[in-house]
Amino acid sequence: MKKFKKMLAGLLGAAMVLTSFGTPAWAESKVDTPQKTTATIDTKKTGSITIHKYEYNGNTTLLPDGTGETTDASQVPSSDAKPLAGAGFTIYQIANVDDLTDYYSTNPSELPNVDSYVEQNATTKKWSIKSDVTVKKTSVEKKTDNNGVATFDSLELGFYVVVETTQPDKVTEPIKPFIVSVPMTTKNGDNWLYDVNVYPKNSTAYGSVKLVKKGNNTDLLKGVTFVLQKSIDGVWTNVTTSEENGTELNLTTDDNGVITVSGLSQGSYRFIETDIDSKLPGYILDGAKTYEFLVGRDKQITYNGKTESNVTIDANNEKPDMKKEVQDRTTGNWEHESDYNVGDFVPYKITINVPNNITQLKDFSLTDKPTGLEDMTDSDFSVKCNDAEITNTDNSVYTLTKNDDTKGFTISFVPTAMGDYAGQQIVITYNAKLLDTAVKTTEGNPNTATLEYSNKILPETDDGSNPNKPSDTVGKDKIEDSTVVYTFKLKINKKANSADGSPLSGVIFDLYKKVPNGTQGALSDEDAAKFGFTRGTWKKVETLTTGSDGTIDTSAKTGYANGDYYLVETKTAEGYNLLKSPVTVKLNIAYTTTWTKTDDWTVDSDGNKTLVKHSESKSTFAAGEGATGQVTVVEENDTTTDGTMTETIINRKGFTLPKTGDIGTAMFLIIGIGGMLAAVYIMLRGRKRA
Repeated sequence: MKKFKKMLAGLLGAAMVLTSFGTPAWAESKVDTPQKTTATIDTKKTGSITIHKYEYNGNTTLLPDGTGETTDASQVPSSDAKPLAGAGFTIYQIANVDDLTDYYSTNPSELPNVDSYVEQNATTKKWSIKSDVTVKKTSVEKKTDNNGVATFDSLELGFYVVVETTQPDKVTEPIKPFIVSVPMTTKNGDNWLYDVNVYPKNSTAYGSVKLVKKGNNTDLLKGVTFVLQKSIDGVWTNVTTSEENGTELNLTTDDNGVITVSGLSQGSYRFIETDIDSKLPGYILDGAKTYEFLVGRDKQITYNGKTESNVTIDANNEKPDMKKEVQDRTTGNWEHESDYNVGDFVPYKITINVPNNITQLKDFSLTDKPTGLEDMTDSDFSVKCNDAEITNTDNSVYTLTKNDDTKGFTISFVPTAMGDYAGQQIVITYNAKLLDTAVKTTEGNPNTATLEYSNKILPETDDGSNPNKPSDTVGKDKIEDSTVVYTFKLKINKKANSADGSPLSGVIFDLYKKVPNGTQGALSDEDAAKFGFTRGTWKKVETLTTGSDGTIDTSAKTGYANGDYYLVETKTAEGYNLLKSPVTVKLNIAYTTTWTKTDDWTVDSDGNKTLVKHSESKSTFAAGEGATGQVTVVEENDTTTDGTMTETIINRKGFTLPKTGDIGTAMFLIIGIGGMLAAVYIMLRGRKRA
């Protein structure tokens, strides 16, 4: 009877102990049948507590109570429960072997209550030993391994409080501490179990976030790669798989510019951009910016000061833009082609869209390279933002350099000083003189601007975890845009009497061009009227003289823009009459420029990208409406023939007096004398009558 009473007390105690933490005990599939031995506790032995920690989100009330034996593992729901690594436990002895023996005596003492020894923090939910109780800490904290197992061995016999002192981030809340008796009776009640196995389980929660990569104009960017890192013990550590199911995370944006990651346990995380697909157009990789967020125990995500269950992180990339334009000579509009006279000052405009992250770039510069022109940087050179000239005291914002070898210029901006212009447009206007070296073919005279900028932003300091290092090489991307200016040749054929007549050399013309009102050096209205010019403002361009072949070919000397002209003959060939009125010339060579326009960026071997927005692929020349001369048609594949209009001007012989001494002269003399005699006769006769 005494033996039965003692064993009954042990069984009740064991059941109460192992169920005091609210989690059933599970056991391995192998069943050990204990041997029949004495019911007396061997106080010379030591014992152990082996914790089998599981992640389980099912209903624990449906599971059987634990027995402390390894057979409890057979009750583990294999499809739902997973071993939980990284859970830390600390055990405290609250009763020694004497107390244990007393409890298991025929007159057992009261079962210890775990609530007498522990308390829970209302905020953190963590459990700890009360400060006013006396316990014996038996060892340092032990954490479960990858199999979810932690063992405390060589334990003195007695009662122990097991406290979960470290929880993996995925755990929603630590389990309540529980008391274990070492030893305890087997489930059959016929033996003592010195090595106790317990199977506590934690419920877990995982968060998920979505990152959307956007570019200019809210373009969704595919092919941008990030790293995801989690702060573990103060060190940012790469996360590549889901903690929930172990699947690999896809950290490159999809067709919609989206990265979705799930299976994130509680903790601090950050995204960092590491690579941009070479097909993406000119975007700047920002390897310094981090997108940090916090996953809570309740799956809630805290980002940018807000806590929500569904969070979308907007990660925007920046890229600049640039366009080059020339002012149309006739309309004043800004276009990509026009025609001008050699010697004209051609107006140009360059518009730069400044990225919002300009202050973080190392380089941001503009280079202009003309052909057949020379950029004028000494006067009428303007750099404005919002119609206001940029203050550039001591080159604080930019440095303007004249490039003598190309007759162009370079503007080197100071990115750190451009915060006021971030996200704004900078407009550069200037003039370029069309030189006498300008070509008159369909190639025209291009002027190309190139914007060059850093294609990567790096952190200023190395935090040891960011894969982007301050010492990494930063490349440069380029945007090129071009305009073209045409100028033409005027050819004059001077013929005698007819279009097929003999060429007349040495004939001199003054060439006048119709110009805008107010043009400096233009003729007064009075002088223009004397020449017989129609209404308008006219200015002398130059004086032209026919050569030995009776032609004037202006190609070697100058080039002309389309427009209205007058040729005033100031000296003609001997024996020919001067033209009684100016010759009207309408130069109109119609040009058609076919540009190759593209949004595709080319990539060099170093990964640097270049966008050529306008590249002139082919042009043609033909007669324009109202052209007064014959225009040479130039096809698109002909890049050597000048754009030429030919005027044929005919002079006729004048009335010529006979030479001195010939019969004609005598006849004139006789007629003259006769006239004089007749006058004298009439005068004398009149006097006589009087």
